Order: sequence, then C-alpha cells, then structure tokens
Amino acid sequence: MWLLGLLVLLSITELSHTHNTTVLQAVQGQTLSISCPYDPAKYWGQLKSWCRQHEQEGHCEHVVSARRSWLIAFLKKWNGSTGIADDALAGRLTITLKDLRAHDAGLYQCQSHQDGVADILRKVMVEVLKDPLEPQSSGDSWIPEDPQSPEDPEVQPSISRSLSESGNPLSPTLLSFLVAGLLISKLLAVGILWAIAWHKRSQKMKPASRHSHEYQLQPLPGQDEV
Repeated sequence: MWLLGLLVLLSITELSHTHNTTVLQAVQGQTLSISCPYDPAKYWGQLKSWCRQHEQEGHCEHVVSARRSWLIAFLKKWNGSTGIADDALAGRLTITLKDLRAHDAGLYQCQSHQDGVADILRKVMVEVLKDPLEPQSSGDSWIPEDPQSPEDPEVQPSISRSLSESGNPLSPTLLSFLVAGLLISKLLAVGILWAIAWHKRSQKMKPASRHSHEYQLQPLPGQDEV
C-alpha cells in the first residue's frame, strides 16, 4: 500500500514540474508561506506582484504588489490576509497567506512587471485541506476514528507553515543596512575625534610661533649700521 502511495506522490510531482506549477497544501485556518526565487540581476528594479488565475490560460487577477523602492521592498505589504515582501538583493519574493479558507484554494502567479509586460516568476497551486479536528457538519457528535492499521498507513500531506507567527526574523537586507549604519557611525565618530585633536594641536602651536618672532637678534650698541 505504501508503494502505491509513493507512486501517486511521484506522479503528482512529475505532473507539477511538467506544467511548471508548484502544488502547496495547508490546513484550513493555518498560515502558508510561499517563496518565489528569481534572478536579481535580470529583474532588478522591477515591480513584483501576486495574482490569482481563475482560468487555466485566462487573465490573472491582481491581489497585492510589493513596494516599488528596493530599499524598503523587504518590508511586508498587506492586502487583507495576503502579504508580500521582496528581497531584491537575495532575489526572493515571499507571499504569506494568513488564516486560510476554502475559497483561497486556486492557481496563483508570482509576476515581475516592466513597461507593461509581466513575466511569470512562478506558478503555484494552493490546496486548502479541511481541519481533521473540526467537527462534522451533521448533527451527530464527532467521534475520532480508531488508529489506522499498519496495513493502511496514513499519507501526510506536505504543509508549509509560516515563521511569522513564532517571530519575524530580520531579513538579510535589513541586517546589512544595520551593519552599514553602525560602520558609518563609527567612521563619523573617529573623524570628529581626529578633527578635535588636530584643532587643539594647532591652537598650542600658535603661541610658540609668536614667541619665536620676539626673540630676534638686536644690533649691539655703538655698532655702525652698514
């Protein structure tokens, strides 16, 4: 039985790669994090967005766009329960879907826009699974099923969880800006201290130069001028 499940999983994976579509699953009510890598040199400075494709080859409905400036594009921008963040230096677009519902299932695209032309970075098929702990809709009380026998093992779907709930770590771009700011502040402090020391040294040298002019040789009394 497990061999049959493995063959089914491999066939789904092969079908996904054939159509260049990534299939991601998550349980209803959870948060799904989607990563869309891209070439930062090719798509530098272009606007990144997330859209929903209702038909197989139809129009892709805009959902949310990242911030235009690459300096702040790593800050997550929200539209309802959908967030987007673009790490332009690392070349990675991150989509966050919070509190998934059944209507969130469907085909989506990560896109890059320039001069009115949209390039597809990645196609993602989002599948929302029912919560196994949720009671059934019927009036009968829900009773958990008995553990499955070893002959029929349970196939666990691949579920992506977002790290934003446990804590949002600093992105590499934000960390690099912090390090650069610290280095610049240290260089400014060293420059100010050096300027103060140079100013004090020049002030001490001025009186010495004035005294040196006072001790000039005077002609001896009675000596004729030439």
